[in-house]
Amino acid sequence: MSTTLLQSWLRLPNGERHELNGTCSIGRSPDNSLPLADSEVSRRHAIIQAQGEREFWLVDLGSANGTYVNGRRISQSVRLHNGDLVRIASNELEFATEILSAMHPAGQQVMASTMIHIRQAQCWLMVADIIGSTQLSQTLQGAQFPRMTGSWFKNCRQIIDECGGHMSKYLGDGFFCYWDDTADSAIQVRQAVARLYEAQLAANPPFRVVLHFGPAMLGTVPTMSELNLHGPEVNFVFRVEKVAAVQKQNILFTEAAVQRMAAEQEVRLVCECTVEGFSKKFPFYTPSH
Repeated sequence: MSTTLLQSWLRLPNGERHELNGTCSIGRSPDNSLPLADSEVSRRHAIIQAQGEREFWLVDLGSANGTYVNGRRISQSVRLHNGDLVRIASNELEFATEILSAMHPAGQQVMASTMIHIRQAQCWLMVADIIGSTQLSQTLQGAQFPRMTGSWFKNCRQIIDECGGHMSKYLGDGFFCYWDDTADSAIQVRQAVARLYEAQLAANPPFRVVLHFGPAMLGTVPTMSELNLHGPEVNFVFRVEKVAAVQKQNILFTEAAVQRMAAEQEVRLVCECTVEGFSKKFPFYTPSH
């Protein structure tokens, strides 16, 4: 358990504090965590995603007027730091974070709920990222690139949510998500892969997806309301993304994922190769359609 406690919040234009205890949605619609009654704000404008114990990442959701951090329009997910100024239309929000010692009165109040609970579980692990994002950012003009990437993040999150998955982390031009291994998870994952494949056909923007199945350590801090995944299999799926890039495959499955989906007749072997940080060779597959 950490010896320090973290409190994070947004300071609103009227001076009030909006506490951040988990993922916060921001937009004009009143059902957002932080609704902003402003015609220049999109209904679902942006989210601040809690990641791990002490990280908050800001993601624009393809809004018409953009999301700015310290005066710069963001085109990828960005980590927020203490004192960052987030501007959405005419609304300026200051991100603030404070580390409290366990002896601080406020720290003592939340100490009981900051124990990190860890369990191991079999999970579906998926990483997706935009292909050639740097080149795209140089090719597209004005607001085209941030609107394209923002819409991609929004659409992908909607697919993952509707297919029963959980968004775990945003990573610049990509994301990491997972599914618990349940009776329906194989069907849900198949649905997610199919819908992401349809999105890939539009190539707007082009992106790749890798899928693995294996054990992961899931840890949660109750005050953050978000799970954080760790372990060798999590590291493995991120390294597999590099294999997909080298092999120029937009969809890549590990053998464990293929077997768990019972999809042996629906895939073809792409390669059998080593993975950075792991000693043996692994076979990798892509859909045969």
